[in-house]
Amino acid sequence: MEKGQHLRLLISDTTGSSAAYKFIGFATDLTFHLSATMEDSSTKDSSDADGNVWQENEITARTGDIQFGGLVAVGTDADAKKFKDIVDGVSDDIVYWKIAAVSGANNRVIGKTICSGEGKISNCQADAQAGQRATYSGTLNIYGPVTVGND
Repeated sequence: MEKGQHLRLLISDTTGSSAAYKFIGFATDLTFHLSATMEDSSTKDSSDADGNVWQENEITARTGDIQFGGLVAVGTDADAKKFKDIVDGVSDDIVYWKIAAVSGANNRVIGKTICSGEGKISNCQADAQAGQRATYSGTLNIYGPVTVGND
């Protein structure tokens, strides 16, 4: 079983087999949310064989987001999206994302994709407390369906 430390968020500007997915650099946390809006669709016929009335619901909308955070780092890492890249990514541009199991040195060997999709980075915040490490956090809003385990 994979533990949470072995899951990473990767982002690409393109999709398909030639997509160059990059890690969220110096990542510290990752939270994945999916929810469905339910609407009551009960009728006079909403009962079981014993005559018990049950509420029936239909999904009318789905929403999701991925919240992530990391350390603000100075320097270069061609394999990772850093704070500057995240700030540049807050735009109308679609990004392609996947959460994957990883292994190897610094958890940089990409393994099985847990889930993937597309979205837009809608939020980025940096915190720099006196005497503390500078951190950043962001939100990627999910658009469209989430594919589960496509690798």
